[in-house]
Amino acid sequence: MSLLDRGLTYGGQRLGSYDLLDRPRAFLNRGSRHREHLDSAHLRIGVSGIRGKSSTAKLLGQVFTERGYDTYTKITGDHPTSFHNGVQSPIQRKGPRVTLYENLNLVREFLPQLARTAPEDVVIMENQAITEYTMRVVNEQYLRPNVLVFCNVRQDHNDTLGKRRQTIARSFARSVPNGCHVISGEQHPVIHDYLRREIEKRGATIEQVEIPDEHTDFVGAETVHAIDHVLEYADEPPLPEERIRSLLEGIQPEWTHLPEGRVFNAAKVNEIESTELFRRLLAGTGDDAELVVPFVFLRADRRGRTASFVEYVNLLADRELIDRVHVGGAYTGVFARNVDVPATQHDTDTRSASDVLDDLLAEGQPVMFMANTVHPFMRHLVSEVERRAAGGTVELPPY
Repeated sequence: MSLLDRGLTYGGQRLGSYDLLDRPRAFLNRGSRHREHLDSAHLRIGVSGIRGKSSTAKLLGQVFTERGYDTYTKITGDHPTSFHNGVQSPIQRKGPRVTLYENLNLVREFLPQLARTAPEDVVIMENQAITEYTMRVVNEQYLRPNVLVFCNVRQDHNDTLGKRRQTIARSFARSVPNGCHVISGEQHPVIHDYLRREIEKRGATIEQVEIPDEHTDFVGAETVHAIDHVLEYADEPPLPEERIRSLLEGIQPEWTHLPEGRVFNAAKVNEIESTELFRRLLAGTGDDAELVVPFVFLRADRRGRTASFVEYVNLLADRELIDRVHVGGAYTGVFARNVDVPATQHDTDTRSASDVLDDLLAEGQPVMFMANTVHPFMRHLVSEVERRAAGGTVELPPY
């Protein structure tokens, strides 16, 4: 007879026997408690899209905290972080891969704290999923947002979301829960009309972010002005005009000036449309455009992104906007064989970020990091740029 068959006792009392249904019951109870935690929040905001999710979620959290709401904000991004009323703490992960289950633990940890206080609660979560199915799971199960902010639709995650912008837009639209209200920063009229038709089929509603004429040339204008649309949904007054102007000016791209040359980290946007927008603003267009040196960092789990940057580098080469490229990370040889300019490969597993940066700056042209920034080597490279820009010192991270 096994130990389980004999039963267990404690303090003279017989304990209940193990039931094969105990684990499923525990899982279902956890799901029930998760829904109760979500229901305790007055407003749940999801942030999705291709570019600007982290900055949009963080700004929304700041604004609602400033206005006296009890606010929890989850940012995935390069450095996954939780903010409770502006106080930040890192999200600890056991491995390099992101799992959706972390949302259960974060909701269980932070939302009961919000429910115990008098101010109204606001929960803001960046949707870190990169497939149609997992985005829908996050929206329908882990957050169940009242309002969902779509920052934009860009060409990225093509191997999981689709090859064309319309296909990517469809993946986003199909992740919207019934009854949710969508605030879309996507400004392309055809893409927006497509989103509207698909979202309304699902029993949800959508509005498009309005950008004043004087702000249309600003990078990120759609995400900054989305804040006012969310505030209107929450019956809050809009941001002051001077605050909007300050936010827009603060996110415009600028070269980082080092003793050896100039650097800009365009890898933080991940996709080619935003990368090209940054390049044009920094280096110009047409006959007066300044040549730049791309440093394209590749990840083995982002093959679709790698393919799009091969096409982008070849387009820049064809237009004589670059005359060389540097590449690091995974599959550098494949990349080098498929681009139309000389490609210098860097073994970023063995070489230091400082040495690679020296090689890039030695080309004598301004350097743009591209493609992927979420990797230990790229974090070291960005830190090295910051260290040199600060004259050899760098501030400690906030956590």
